[in-house]
Amino acid sequence: MIIFLFIGGGCSDDVATAHEESSSSESSAIIILTSSSEALPLSYSRPPKTVFYFSNKVEIKSSSSVKKVSSSSRVKSSSSKPKSSSSIASSSAIASSSSIGPRSSADLRFYDCSEYDCVTTEYLNPTVSYGELLDKRDNQVYRTLVISNHVWTAQNMNFETEDDSLAKSWCYDDKPENCKQFGRLYNWDAAQKACPEGWHLPTADEWFELIENHTCEIEEDEDNADMYHCAGISLKALQSWEDAIPNTNEHGFSVIAAGIAVPDEFKYIGKVSDFWTATAPYEKYAGIVTFDRTEDFVTIVLTDKKYGLSVRCIKGRAK
Repeated sequence: MIIFLFIGGGCSDDVATAHEESSSSESSAIIILTSSSEALPLSYSRPPKTVFYFSNKVEIKSSSSVKKVSSSSRVKSSSSKPKSSSSIASSSAIASSSSIGPRSSADLRFYDCSEYDCVTTEYLNPTVSYGELLDKRDNQVYRTLVISNHVWTAQNMNFETEDDSLAKSWCYDDKPENCKQFGRLYNWDAAQKACPEGWHLPTADEWFELIENHTCEIEEDEDNADMYHCAGISLKALQSWEDAIPNTNEHGFSVIAAGIAVPDEFKYIGKVSDFWTATAPYEKYAGIVTFDRTEDFVTIVLTDKKYGLSVRCIKGRAK
């Protein structure tokens, strides 16, 4: 049986033959042969929907309204631009609460950083309005962002979960300064504990909502995985990416190249950024969102739960 998995360009211990890394993209997909009898799809995809509605009754069009082409017929257009979230993130979209402050620009604070552990704002867009989240478990303060009808953390989580037989988290290269700069890397079980009370690990559907709203074109690759073009430019931070294509971070989501953790090794800091979803259709595998320094697209695929990836959180209870 063939499984389509993404492992951030490295090789898992399930691979029987050597995998030659592509020079064009470190975050490549590979084909893994397995003796498992469990069936997996070639790519992770969500059932098609026509229109999505959220609690504030703002309509978001699905991928059916975004141009989708095959790799053989795709033509790049300089006029294609992702949809802006500026009309959605209005000044009335964030309500004041104990966990999120009033909206502010990236250089203003509502929590005193001499009293609280403020996460670096180095990678944020200084022209975008942000809120703040105080994680009362460890007094770290994160910036938050209204985007695609949800309140997201605009920075990677850095809460140190308690390790057990299943849950593990790391600083890249086991250096605390990397946690301060890029957030922690969590395996899937630890990622379930990374978000504070009142927030949750986003589902694959919630990631799809964000990505599709900032996609100009969807292209299917040779392995039948959808590539969401333009989202890989507009959602990435300008800094932290080595020898990368130009990013815009126009919406302030600020994806940084935090790298990944694989068994006994850390890989690809400055080159890739992968995020866990809460969606795990199989016992061993869960959905992940992948960004690459050389690509303008984002993909959502499956990988082994044991890898260490980044985490963002969404306000509200998990659906």
